[in-house]
Amino acid sequence: MKTIRLCLFLLISSCFSSLFAQQVTGNGMLFPNFETGTVVFTNGTNSSANLNYNMVQEEMVFLNPDSMIMAIANPLEVAVVIIENRRFIPVSQKSVFYEEIQAGKGSFFVEWKASFMSQGKASAYGGYSQTSSISSYNSFQSSGGNYVKLNPDEKFEIRINPVFYLKSGAGYKKFFSAKTLGKLFKGYESKIEEYANAQSVNFSKPADIARVVEYGYGLAEK
Repeated sequence: MKTIRLCLFLLISSCFSSLFAQQVTGNGMLFPNFETGTVVFTNGTNSSANLNYNMVQEEMVFLNPDSMIMAIANPLEVAVVIIENRRFIPVSQKSVFYEEIQAGKGSFFVEWKASFMSQGKASAYGGYSQTSSISSYNSFQSSGGNYVKLNPDEKFEIRINPVFYLKSGAGYKKFFSAKTLGKLFKGYESKIEEYANAQSVNFSKPADIARVVEYGYGLAEK
């Protein structure tokens, strides 16, 4: 189906405005470019669109026919969004989506989050001095209507901070280490910690996490 059908089906909110004169490294999007993907609705219909995920504002966005960036405003009417064979599940009315990653016969979820981090203020002789103090902001409006404030005299970079979850009933339980993951597989805490340590699992890398989650599900099946 055409992208325009997505625009007609969904309520949408305002587009991004400019970043003024700030220097920003990265744009906070999960994918380098908008990719053709599929939105599958809870009523069984689907629509194609040029999609991406804004990690700063945590919202699924798409390009409308005028190439404006728009946010999906009724995400709970969506069953799944598929971009480059990656699955994204809506988890709130605010257009937050978690990526579902297969791990053996089970799966885990990634909340892709990012923030602007200051690399310092412009110095009198060029370059940037490091600072933790941020003031005199300008701002830009996201597609969801929220504002991110930026100082025109500072250089910013995007820092990605993913959060990992297992599905638990109708909700999600967070984990960030072998110990916290082990607690979600009750009775197998020590085995999961031993496996993660032996395999040098890096809990910031989804591929590593997939291995230990698959191991946990394997233990639970025995």
